[in-house]
Amino acid sequence: MIIIPEIQIQGGKVITRSAIEGDDTVHDISPAEALHKFVADGAQMLQIVDVDAARGKPERNVELIKQLINETDVPIQVAGGIRTLSQINDWFEAGAARVVLGTVAITDSPLVVQAASRHPGGIIVHLATRGGYVMIDGWKTQTAFKPQDLIRDLQMTGIAGVVHKGTENLETDFDEAVALTEQLSHDVSIPVYSSGTVQNLDDIARLRYLPNINGAIISHALMTGRINLRDALRVAAEKETNLEPESITSNVNMGIHHGVRAYLAAYNSSQAARVWNLALRDMLTEDNPYMEVLIPQHDLDIDIETLSPRELQACYEAELDKSDIVIVVLEGVESEAWTGFECGYARAHGKYIYGITSLQSVKGPSQRRFEAMCDELIQFSAGDDVTKAHAEISHQLATRVMVKNQ
Repeated sequence: MIIIPEIQIQGGKVITRSAIEGDDTVHDISPAEALHKFVADGAQMLQIVDVDAARGKPERNVELIKQLINETDVPIQVAGGIRTLSQINDWFEAGAARVVLGTVAITDSPLVVQAASRHPGGIIVHLATRGGYVMIDGWKTQTAFKPQDLIRDLQMTGIAGVVHKGTENLETDFDEAVALTEQLSHDVSIPVYSSGTVQNLDDIARLRYLPNINGAIISHALMTGRINLRDALRVAAEKETNLEPESITSNVNMGIHHGVRAYLAAYNSSQAARVWNLALRDMLTEDNPYMEVLIPQHDLDIDIETLSPRELQACYEAELDKSDIVIVVLEGVESEAWTGFECGYARAHGKYIYGITSLQSVKGPSQRRFEAMCDELIQFSAGDDVTKAHAEISHQLATRVMVKNQ
């Protein structure tokens, strides 16, 4: 589990913001001093929040934050009041490792898709909640959305992770916030981080026991000295000694004499595309007798119309877990397809992803986004001779799989 120290800046000063504006705690340390202290103590990543921008105030801390980014090689993710693609691009040009989107992730989904496509692995969404509902505009406005209603759709945009923060009790009881974070983490395969739920080292140990929570963002406890970052990192890095058998992933020995189970992510509503995908599967298995290929939408005995999204997702997860590799057909991939989930889940569980694309492909936003999630691309020459194209793909795939896994 990763520990991410957070530096919240308002008016050039380090604060810990309260759910009620005006009740913030001002800390007797400068942003630069906090940065260098965390770096010296071993921080692997930092989060810096422009509180003024988050609250919609005209005064911003942009230049100060850019200066802090230039003062360290430790990756920094920037948050607070980022509402436009231009701002997002500016932060990456300034050296930010990741950009955290809050309000705009709820109000402008197409922008999130565009940003995630342009900056693969660089966009994080911050979900602040109160009373079970998502809050926006610096935690001032309650929406009609529950985070459970949004998180799967957010995953499909191609974002790299979600930060959840419960804003009811920022310095007291965190049980509800942790429970909701844990619930959200089961709904998606991308990393989920808990924010503002650590007061002491026991809280870190508790989060570490929750297998689907990838990290904790800590501000107040570090700023007040309740905990030391070195101690926090040590507790977070401790190994579990009582792993359940089902939580241990077995290594599969693959190669020319070992079976390879492939998951073919090739959903397309076009009948012609489905026929093309089935013919590709036939070619792969005929040429490679040690390879088994599953097309979930075709092979699984499920009724898509009667299953809930969560039930359908569970079916796909089970098949991905049993697969050694994932093959993604990028040609004509549709934005509403499950491809984003399949790629995200595969990456999170260490599956190797091969993307299939033609040399003549005109790449749209969806294809570029999914292509960025692949470990290798296999390109073929599109044309009238489908059999030739499939043979080209089959030969390349077999060669690469055997070389990689011998």
